Amino acid sequence: MRHIFRIVGALLTLVQITVPLPALAQALAPAAPAATPNADGPRIKFAETMFDFGKLKTSESVRHDYIVTNIGNAVLEITAVQPGCPGCTVALPWDRQIQPGQTGKIPIQFNTMAFSGPLTKSVTVTCNDPTQPTHMLQFRANIWQPIDVQPTYVYFMPAEGEETNETKVVRIVSNLEEPLTLNPPQCDNPAFKLELKTLQPGKEFALHVSHGRPATNPPAQGIITITTSSTNAAPIKVNARVMPQPVMAVSPMQITLPTGTLSAEHRHTQMIRNNSTAPMKVTEAAVNAEGVTVQINESQPGKMFLLTVNFPANFQPPSGQPLELTVKTTHPKRPLVKVPVVQAATPGPAAFRPLPTLPAVAK
Repeated sequence: MRHIFRIVGALLTLVQITVPLPALAQALAPAAPAATPNADGPRIKFAETMFDFGKLKTSESVRHDYIVTNIGNAVLEITAVQPGCPGCTVALPWDRQIQPGQTGKIPIQFNTMAFSGPLTKSVTVTCNDPTQPTHMLQFRANIWQPIDVQPTYVYFMPAEGEETNETKVVRIVSNLEEPLTLNPPQCDNPAFKLELKTLQPGKEFALHVSHGRPATNPPAQGIITITTSSTNAAPIKVNARVMPQPVMAVSPMQITLPTGTLSAEHRHTQMIRNNSTAPMKVTEAAVNAEGVTVQINESQPGKMFLLTVNFPANFQPPSGQPLELTVKTTHPKRPLVKVPVVQAATPGPAAFRPLPTLPAVAK
């Protein structure tokens, strides 16, 4: 019997050496049930959420199909596809219902229009996936133009009746491989003076635009045209416009006080801006009522003035005379500025409206 125990002990020792006891216990344990993925309902999965169109030309129209798969166990419904740029991006008819395990398409069409340089656009997709009903798709592109023109609009904003000494610069850069030649610029309005300078021969140019006449209403405008040596590029077009401003801006146009006697001090800020090129002074600001004070702050020397008007507590506008703020200036066209002071209208009782008479009901 002892020999039998010795043989069994030797066998157990041999098993423990070749197979560790924890591993042996794990091998003999009953297998755990396999985990099942939580795929109840529709589940949406995109092959990609970002697409790169790469290099595109101006006014080129391109299309891309986003591939979508339903990895759930119920019908996937795509209810809406909303482009973030409705003017340049269009959602074409898409697969609105996708069966479990099947794929569908969301086609997007993009028009480069007048864009220039790198850009990124987005599209919002709405579906019945309970885990994430809204998804964001994106695409990017680099819009290539044979000739870059920045800016394509130039504005002059002088005071009315005055000439502007400004010169606007338009930068013209060729993206063509061959050298570019620009012909002398032409404008349909001789009031605009043009000068074309070469910064880098065949590659980079600067168009200087100025306006040499007094600003008048209606405003002057013109179209500048530059033809080039390129047969693949349209003529360069630049719009020029003169927008006259009043010689002086006063804001607000009137001072409005609360209704009735003021229960506390009331403070008002009045702005006067000089739009002329010559600097001006503002003096003798006052309101024609007792107790009202006015302080002048020249926030921008010769150009911008802020007036602080203080109405004391218990102030009530005097009856029988118009109340106004008067300011003297050194501007030859506006030597005296007047700003009316009024009180807010007292709201009257709501007008009584009788109820409409209902038609008689036949018995």
